[in-house]
Amino acid sequence: MPDNIKTVKLVVLGAGGVGKSTLIRRVISGDYIDVEMTVGFDVESWLISTDNSHMIKASLFDFGGQEQFRFFQTPLIVGAKIALLVFDCTKYRTLIALAEWASITMHLPLERKLLVGTKSDLSDRIDEEEIRRYRDILGGIDYISVSSKTGHNIDELKERISTILKDINSHDT
Repeated sequence: MPDNIKTVKLVVLGAGGVGKSTLIRRVISGDYIDVEMTVGFDVESWLISTDNSHMIKASLFDFGGQEQFRFFQTPLIVGAKIALLVFDCTKYRTLIALAEWASITMHLPLERKLLVGTKSDLSDRIDEEEIRRYRDILGGIDYISVSSKTGHNIDELKERISTILKDINSHDT
């Protein structure tokens, strides 16, 4: 790997079936690729250019949301610089399930965490007031709702992640 590429670990966390893997594929490729549920974890790479002609390689750790994997997932979060806490906008229980993941990522500053609501294209969504209340419980974490299927807010999510990565890069150089 060339010297001008810095690698940063980004973890994508949330309950099983919320669309984490599909979201990652959409962010990286720009395409909607529906994928099967992740067993354990998976790692994808995403290259991002910085303003000063350097590159950042984001290693996106996609964690399966099932409880039986937690015993080996928790140590893999060590060293993460960014966390995406992902829930399904149509399932309140997936929002509440983020409490466990939030506690595992307490080592990260608030500005390096994003609350991401997936499946924003579907009806019967969680009330925005409920999401706001939960954001407050999580310390006022930044929130964005997206749809991997339609592409709604995917570019905005990519921009927010890129901004965080560039900020990390500028402080570490």
